[in-house]
Amino acid sequence: MNINSEKVKQLRTQKGWSQEQLSEFCGVNLRTIQRLEKRGTASQETVKALAAVFAVDAQTFTASDQPAPKRAFTIILNTLKDFDDFQSRAERYEFWWFFIFFVLALALAETIHLAVASAVAIILLIPFLAVSTRRLRDAGQSVWWQLMYLVPFGVLLVLYYLAMPSLRTKNN
Repeated sequence: MNINSEKVKQLRTQKGWSQEQLSEFCGVNLRTIQRLEKRGTASQETVKALAAVFAVDAQTFTASDQPAPKRAFTIILNTLKDFDDFQSRAERYEFWWFFIFFVLALALAETIHLAVASAVAIILLIPFLAVSTRRLRDAGQSVWWQLMYLVPFGVLLVLYYLAMPSLRTKNN
């Protein structure tokens, strides 16, 4: 769920706590606190733990306004920055914008030279696998579907599952 990360930072600094201390008090991993302060997303349990530690209502942390739609360039940059995030979730538009970027970057590199195309493919492989993993998680599918990339025409099946609606939209 989206939370107001600035509110968490503000309350933490008012108490004079480090991120490590807050993680100990909440009983969550330090990486979880770092992630929620950076990206503004946290699970229900983490929000409840934060509310208990700060002695405030859980609604205090909910984002007050709807986030503005992100531009394609911003989405691609964020995906590249979060190349190591295999745990959270990714919306359809996040995956597909990065997929389009991936294909266009490979096509452009291929027109330059085969060695450049190989280098671009290697560099973009981990971010692509990360966003694919997050998207499959969001669609409620097993991340092991990515093994179908290795099977001829298996990529079509994976792309079908990546195009499925989010679990969040199904439950609402």
